[in-house]
Amino acid sequence: MADYKPSSLSYEEMLFTIRQGLRPTQLPKKIIVAGAGMAGLVAASLLKKAGHSVTILEANDRIGGRVYTLRYPFVDDLYLDVGAMRIPNTHHLVLAYLEKFRLPINEFKNTTPQDLIYANGIKTNLRTYWQNPDILKYPVAPHEKGKTAEELLLSAIKPVIDFIQQDPLNNWPVVLKRFDSYSMGDFLRYNPVGASLSPGALEMVEVIIDLEGFLELAFTSILREFLPLLNLNMSYYEVEGGNDRLPKAFIPYLKEDILLGHRMTKIRHHNDGKVTIRATQTTSLRQLEFTADLAIVTVPFSVLSIIDIEPRHTFSHNKYKAIRELHYASSTKIGLQFTHRFWEKEGLRGGKLITDMPIRFAYYPSHLIGSSGSGIILASYTWEDDTLPWDSLPESSRIRHALDNLATVHGNSIYDAFLTGASQSWAHDRFTGGGAFSLFKPSQQTELFPYIYAPEGSVHFAGDHTSTLPAWMEGAIQSGIRVAHEINDLPRR
Repeated sequence: MADYKPSSLSYEEMLFTIRQGLRPTQLPKKIIVAGAGMAGLVAASLLKKAGHSVTILEANDRIGGRVYTLRYPFVDDLYLDVGAMRIPNTHHLVLAYLEKFRLPINEFKNTTPQDLIYANGIKTNLRTYWQNPDILKYPVAPHEKGKTAEELLLSAIKPVIDFIQQDPLNNWPVVLKRFDSYSMGDFLRYNPVGASLSPGALEMVEVIIDLEGFLELAFTSILREFLPLLNLNMSYYEVEGGNDRLPKAFIPYLKEDILLGHRMTKIRHHNDGKVTIRATQTTSLRQLEFTADLAIVTVPFSVLSIIDIEPRHTFSHNKYKAIRELHYASSTKIGLQFTHRFWEKEGLRGGKLITDMPIRFAYYPSHLIGSSGSGIILASYTWEDDTLPWDSLPESSRIRHALDNLATVHGNSIYDAFLTGASQSWAHDRFTGGGAFSLFKPSQQTELFPYIYAPEGSVHFAGDHTSTLPAWMEGAIQSGIRVAHEINDLPRR
């Protein structure tokens, strides 16, 4: 779906930048990049190649940010992507970098007709549900019977989609202006343009499409972020060997420029236009200062909110408002490893389990299908309020409860096949500030977005939250390219 962009760069221009780089600068500058996630790595690599001097400060002991592949405590060289896990075939910037670095990819089977559903105590599969949606016994209104959750949702939002598709570039801003004040729940309950959903239909949509926990967020934000996931014709990919191979591919070129374990604590503007970043080494607690012509801040606003800004007035009122108010959604994943791939004997080769149990969604691995040996199931993938029961538990309890939920669907024999497990709560991750990705609340896209990516003096901003595709690697890369173009030919101060 088209969206307005924070720069005039076309996708063709961004793809050209990935393949050919920026124009060599005539005004080389010293640049500090805060954050070694995808946005920071992209911006730093482009600017270094153009002739600038870059230093990347990263608080964590690894690069990649929320592109995170967990390998321990799993065995047999297996892994689980607990951050970014799938790449839509429409995300051409990510695919261009994978091609540039010659990284092999596998198909990520996001959904299959064999996907299991376990809801209201009823076990079925997606193909059967498509043929008879009433099998799950949701108390829908008479006129809603015989319709799937996807059909019900699309019937409610079809007038908006049709309007956008008539002229995406011009009509999307109209939709924002008219509907950005609606939450997703209010739009579906009190539909201003189409069919409203009954409470039973809304419940089925929440469970089957996983909108539970998102209904209080902005209708326009959910429309933009999650509708593509409903497209059964869309293809998805994953990097063979783990998605963290993509950020790691930048290391050979940037390894001399990355300082791990350096947490930014202060941004100070100077009268001559230069900027200083103060950082604390996370092991020694030693404080260091780095002064440069420009800084690029890629950390989430939830992290930036506790960074000292000196002088305070060097950031605008609207920037502070955006930093304070931008909403971050939580996300928690739990992975379980088993001695053998029992799910494949049940006909599950990739795809997922949809359930109203606390695990909510499970994903069966798309790689190594048909192989012998052990395998890892993403046993629970939860968002927003659905993460709360898990985030309150210690690691061992998360693993046990996720295993119990899976046993309800697959039978008690899976206990004997269980090897080990691990989880990642992005709300509890000390480097993300309490969330996995930004999603707007009602009216925030209209009120905040223009100020999220706007530079403040010598400080520029990148990160998926500054893009039109938050929560995706594509958005982070988009923002890294945008900010690199933004500052490449700026004069030294």
